[in-house]
Amino acid sequence: MNRMNHAEENTRELSEFFHQLLQEEHERGVIGVASFTAVHDELMDAQKTKLREIVGSGFDSLYDSGSIISIAVAYRDPVIDYIDEEKNHSPDYPLWDRYAQEYDRLNQLLNRLAERIASRFDGIALEATMGGVIEDIEHVHEYFPMVISHRVVAEHAGIGWRGKNQLLIHERFSCAIRFASIITGVPLVHGTKMESRCGECTACEDVCGFIRHRDALPDYRENCRRYMLFLQSKGIKEDVCGKCIKACYRNSRFRDEFCL
Repeated sequence: MNRMNHAEENTRELSEFFHQLLQEEHERGVIGVASFTAVHDELMDAQKTKLREIVGSGFDSLYDSGSIISIAVAYRDPVIDYIDEEKNHSPDYPLWDRYAQEYDRLNQLLNRLAERIASRFDGIALEATMGGVIEDIEHVHEYFPMVISHRVVAEHAGIGWRGKNQLLIHERFSCAIRFASIITGVPLVHGTKMESRCGECTACEDVCGFIRHRDALPDYRENCRRYMLFLQSKGIKEDVCGKCIKACYRNSRFRDEFCL
């Protein structure tokens, strides 16, 4: 069997295994595979260093022919509607925190799934982006070297396109999904990076001034970090906001196509 046929067979097995795991958990999600090289080359320099540290002596082989698997699990409806809902004309923070709890639940689930896939396909699991970090750093730039961007992996795996809010948008789940990744040298078929489909849609910009004025701000992501600190002072227990996610899912040009 040549390498391409082997890669196709492995990819079918991978997809079937992932969807079996989803069925066991009663969840919905999506899987794709990116080229290790394409992901590495698009990462920030600090994240390239982090990736090299993770794979160690296997870097050259992975850079030549390796893959990074992207797995995503969707939020459950109606949790997205809990974001920034009002009660008596002010945000209902206890309700909003239920979205934060779902964020944490999905992270834990993704970590379990990633470990099982890594075990099955001789890989290295990269955990879902966890909370509890923003209060321990002084600027968002300190956060980037701590992680490998799951969004970059998912984008090169062809799972969706990058939205104006810089999140990955899936054609069915919008950006109401969370990701983990698995590095592997097993031959797999790679997806293709998608072009943005946002067009003239401004749903995320309409709900968030940081996104709307991102080009005028020194770094709008630092504004996001500070806003999440404010939300934590109101009882939101994870590093979340989610307003742009809700806006994309409920108000974007694709709202009739999205389905959680």
